[in-house]
Amino acid sequence: MSLIRSLTSGTSSLKAHQQRLDVISNNIANTNTIGYKSSRTTFADQFSQTYSLGSAPNNISSGGIGGIDPLQIGLGVKLGSVKIDFSQGSIQNTNRPLDLALQGDGFFNLRLNGQELFSRAGAFSFDNQGNLVDSASGAYVQGYNLETDTTGRVVKDAIGTNSLLRKVSNVQISPTFKSAPRQTQAVEISGNLNATTATGDAFSTSISVFDNQGAPHVLNLKFTKNATPNTFDLQGTLDSVTTPITGIPTTVTFNPDGTLSTPLNFNITAANLNTTLGTPSFDATTPKDLTVTLAQSSGLLAGLTQFAGQNTVTARQQDGYPAGEISRISVDQTGKIMGAFTNGQSELLGQVVMSKFTNPGGLVKEGGNFFSVSPNSGLPNVGTAVEIFPSTRIASGALEESNVDLTEQFTDMITTQRAFEAASRTITVSDQFLQEINQLKR
Repeated sequence: MSLIRSLTSGTSSLKAHQQRLDVISNNIANTNTIGYKSSRTTFADQFSQTYSLGSAPNNISSGGIGGIDPLQIGLGVKLGSVKIDFSQGSIQNTNRPLDLALQGDGFFNLRLNGQELFSRAGAFSFDNQGNLVDSASGAYVQGYNLETDTTGRVVKDAIGTNSLLRKVSNVQISPTFKSAPRQTQAVEISGNLNATTATGDAFSTSISVFDNQGAPHVLNLKFTKNATPNTFDLQGTLDSVTTPITGIPTTVTFNPDGTLSTPLNFNITAANLNTTLGTPSFDATTPKDLTVTLAQSSGLLAGLTQFAGQNTVTARQQDGYPAGEISRISVDQTGKIMGAFTNGQSELLGQVVMSKFTNPGGLVKEGGNFFSVSPNSGLPNVGTAVEIFPSTRIASGALEESNVDLTEQFTDMITTQRAFEAASRTITVSDQFLQEINQLKR
C-alpha cells in the first residue's frame, strides 16, 4: 500500500534525524575536550520506487509525442556521511611546558599497547621511567632520542650540540640524565692596568677553571710593574700551589698609546697544568690546552689596556663548567625538548615528531582523543614541525581547545528538532488515512 510507503519514509526521517541529534549531542558534550574536532552529518535520499523510466521524444513528421520524464516516488532518507571538521581550535595558555598545541595541520604520534595512534591533544607528562606519555591514557609519545656511542655517551656534532638519532621511538629522558662537564679551554682577560703604577706594584685577577671531570680550580694571573716602560711581568699560579705555571709568557708589553702589544694571547698546556697540580686532572691526551686571550687584534681597546686611571684588570669569562642536573624542561616550536641544567647549560634532550595525512577525514576515531589509520586516510607522513612541515609549529605551555561552535550546534539542534517533528507528523497523518480506510466497510 502507498500509505505503508509514507510510513516508512517518515520512519526513515525520524531515524536519520535522531542520528543527526546524536552527532550534535556528542559535539556539545565535547565542548571542553582538548583537541576535539566537531563532526557534522549529511543526508542522502533512499532508493526510489520507479513506475516508469520515461521515454524519448518521438518526432514523426506525421505527428508523434514529446518526451516523458521518469516517474519515481522516493522511499525516505538515510544518513549519508559523518564528516570531521579539522579546522584549528583556539590555543589556550597553560604555562605548563609539557602541554603542547599544534598550530596548523597534523597530529602528534603516540603508541598505546603496540598500536600506532594520532592525536591533537598534547597534554603530556613524564612517568617515573622518564617516558613522555599522554597524561590521560599513558600512551607513549613518539619522537627522536639522543644518539649515543658504544659506551653510552651522548654523541655531539661539530659545534658541541647533542645529536639526535633519527629513528622514531618512545621519547625517553632519564630522570638521572646529567650534563657532562667541560674542561676549560678558553679564558678571556680584560680591563685596565694603571699606567702610573710604581715599579714593583702588582695586580692580580682570578677565575675558576674546570678540569676534565668538572672539578673547579682557581687560575690566578699576577701582573707586576716592570722597570721597563710599558711592561708588566706576568706570573700564573693554580689553586694554592705557589709554584708558577710553566709555559706562560714572563712579560706583557703595551704600545705607547696604552693598547696591548704582546702577547695578545697565550696557551697553557694541559700537561703543564697537571705538572703544577701534581695530578692528571686535565686532559692532556686529546689534548685540551687552555688559551688565555688578553686582547683581540680587531678590538684592542676591548681587551687588556694600560691607561692612567683605576686598575680594573679582570678575568671576564671562561668556557668550562661542572656536571649538572636537570632543573627544568622546555619545548621549542620544532618540538625539540631542551633541558636547563644546574651548571647553567642548556642541552637538547629529544624531539617530538608529528604526522600529516593525505586525507585526515578518513581517520578512524578510537576514543580518548585518538585517531587511527584507515584504508582511506593514507599512510602517515612522519616529520617535525617547522623543519619538515613549515606550515605547522608547536606551541609549548598551551593546549588546543575544542573547535565546537555552540551557536552552530544549537541552531542545528533546532532545525533537527523541527524536521523530526515534521516527520512524526507524516506518520500521524498516514495513520489517520489508514484508519479511514479501515472504516470504509462499516
